[in-house]
Amino acid sequence: MNYTFDTRVDRDNMSSIRELRKSETARQKGLISCWGAEFEFPTAPCVTQAIVEWAKKGLAAYNIPDDTLLSCIQNWMKMHRKWQIEKEWIVPTYGLTCSVATICRAFTREGDGIIGFDPVYHVTWDPVELNRRRHINCQLLFDGERYSIDYNALEELCKDPTNKIITFCNPQNPIGKVWGKEDLKKVADLACKYDKIIYSDEIFADLVYDGVEMLTFSQVTDKPLKVIVGTSLGKSFSITGVGQANLIIPDPEVREAFIRQRDIDHYGSFNPMMRAAYLGGYSEEGQQWLRDMMAYCQETYRQLENYLREYIPQMKPIRPDGTYIVWIDCRDLGCRTSEELELLFESAGFCCDMGEQYGGPGFIRMNLAAPRKEIFRVMEALHTSLIGIQ
Repeated sequence: MNYTFDTRVDRDNMSSIRELRKSETARQKGLISCWGAEFEFPTAPCVTQAIVEWAKKGLAAYNIPDDTLLSCIQNWMKMHRKWQIEKEWIVPTYGLTCSVATICRAFTREGDGIIGFDPVYHVTWDPVELNRRRHINCQLLFDGERYSIDYNALEELCKDPTNKIITFCNPQNPIGKVWGKEDLKKVADLACKYDKIIYSDEIFADLVYDGVEMLTFSQVTDKPLKVIVGTSLGKSFSITGVGQANLIIPDPEVREAFIRQRDIDHYGSFNPMMRAAYLGGYSEEGQQWLRDMMAYCQETYRQLENYLREYIPQMKPIRPDGTYIVWIDCRDLGCRTSEELELLFESAGFCCDMGEQYGGPGFIRMNLAAPRKEIFRVMEALHTSLIGIQ
């Protein structure tokens, strides 16, 4: 099938955060928002059709993750990610952020440290800090074009026995980097050496550019690694407003401890709408739709890179390996603070995520999952506004 991504999704009367927080200038100019990480075009028809057929039954009953669902998830990991998992490894939860809170309570005490790599998705740190654990930052190294892990700093942090967990993000949000085999192996080696649990947020893992290999920890090491992998339909098919995720936990002791705390926190039914969505999306048709969508976003990125180079060279995109977001270095625009940068963009009707919240002041995160013509209407408005200011 040939899919099109040139039609905007209808957000009317949806109470969409993306729409509600759009600036007044963007509304007046009829510009889309480039904030957040959800589609500005409709999701895959196979997902929509599956949910519609479920809704027609007129029943949202209590649900369990039965063999049909678990086999669907297992087959998807094998088909789309070349990752062989066992069905008993799959642990449903009420979302990845919720799962971070459960991980904190299951494996750490108040005051313990959780290691992470900024710039990274900032919401990960909310449940850490609200549960009175410490956010321990191992700042990524940046050479002006690419990011890398400071392994000397990471090992020093791992030596502290109160730092119990390494949080990892692959592909890394917001920078779009897919961590390769060598990086995964080095992190795994340190985790094993110092007996750390790894929480690997792989919510964007289905979304890599052509020619990029997406691996997970168990594919690169045979060591007895304690790892919890976060997966979801959220970013793959833009089902971001539904609290549901599946953790993949190979180690039986870690899995049992997580499930025990999850159930203490309260876990009941599997969302029946999401059951339909998985059966629709985790299919050959869903895989083809994702491939076409990512090819579309990759071409949008290529054109954006060229546009910025020619018209707004002060904005330097960091070339991603995947996702449909792009991390842009805006420090050459001359704004002294993140507030100044945000006001500059809002005056042009350009709505995006400010990088300071991710640990990257002077940068922004921009969403490319939108009809291409709408992306470039936004960029042309920004270019015109910047010319007027100079």
